[in-house]
Amino acid sequence: MPGQQVVTVELGIDVPLSAEDPAHLGVANLVLTSSDEGTRDHPGAELAEAIESIGASYDGACGLTSSSVSIDVPRGHLDPALDLLAEIVTSSALADEDVLRQMAQARSQLAQAAQNGPSLAGLAVSREVWPLGHRASRPTAGTASTLDAITTADVRDFRDATWLPAGGVLVLAGADVDGVDLGAFSQWTGAREDAAEEVRSDPIRADGPTRVLLVDRPDAVQADVRIQTRVPGRQDSRWAALRVACGVLGGTFGSRLNTVLREEKGWSYGVSAAARAMRDGGLVTVGGAFRAEVAAQAVRAALDLVDPGSPSLEDAEVRDARNHAVGVAPLQYDTAGAVASQVTTLEMAGLTGAWVDHLMADTAAVTTDLANQAWRELLPASTWRVGIAGPAGTLGPALEESGFMVEVISPSELLD
Repeated sequence: MPGQQVVTVELGIDVPLSAEDPAHLGVANLVLTSSDEGTRDHPGAELAEAIESIGASYDGACGLTSSSVSIDVPRGHLDPALDLLAEIVTSSALADEDVLRQMAQARSQLAQAAQNGPSLAGLAVSREVWPLGHRASRPTAGTASTLDAITTADVRDFRDATWLPAGGVLVLAGADVDGVDLGAFSQWTGAREDAAEEVRSDPIRADGPTRVLLVDRPDAVQADVRIQTRVPGRQDSRWAALRVACGVLGGTFGSRLNTVLREEKGWSYGVSAAARAMRDGGLVTVGGAFRAEVAAQAVRAALDLVDPGSPSLEDAEVRDARNHAVGVAPLQYDTAGAVASQVTTLEMAGLTGAWVDHLMADTAAVTTDLANQAWRELLPASTWRVGIAGPAGTLGPALEESGFMVEVISPSELLD
């Protein structure tokens, strides 16, 4: 990336959250958050000092499809940064006191999530969209009971069994990286004995009334809403057209959802709809927050607006959504970190960075007919599921009167 002075090195590791033992949900996150607390050669605070001394920063994430760690550093300090990243990956200490501190932090995050409406709504809709027991229906950081079951030895064992090079990818983006010595990773060897097995995702049932999982927040004055369904992902020929259709429905300020629910009704500060690709398949999510007294009406109106049985997408709408998608794309890749992250994600999904260019070309070629076809075929009204966090005492009956099948759950039940 000419002109960049910083290099991002991102390492994708083939460790999806489904690699966790169901009794130890959260162990993958503990490995990640504890990984930079010290290594064999740089114990404790010495590692943080070594990272800071070269102007670098370390980060990471674990998700449904894979885990990743990365380091950002000025080009002149790239070699020692690679050494430190390899050191963290291969010999992080995961000392008892560090892991225990991260366990406490994970419990604190669960306590915060219990008070966070958007987080609760997101977890609630995941429970409805994914099959029972699927990792996607539980918090990334685990639950109270699974965290209590994890020992510090479990964390080290999980790292030793899963943080291995097979299936991974190392991406360097930013300033000139030609001729970089990657010898720091030459000692990283080993293969997984048992690959993580994904839970099969059966199609969402399309019979009966729309299901709503309502998380009771008795004192809330607003209801946080997430409406979601599973769709085919990047590999589907309709992916670009689906993204444009979602843009018409809720991807811009002038979208149908925002125009009706925000501008005309005044029920919300904003409503959105977006398609997100996963390693296998994808999700379309409608999200917004509404005044509690009108939330049931708003959910019904939102579902009516995204129903393919409503008026077809028009030429002007599709043109605007298509131009917006293509026009804002460069803004998503203006930093080395963003490029490295996208390339890592694509490589882990069996694609290359060139796929972005193909997607933009496909998006620019989306016609009104193609957008309507993707909408009709991939977003049938019967497959949407709803998660809401709000006052169940008033919202539950209102939702049932609007024709929804409602189940009420407490935040503590949802998070465990």
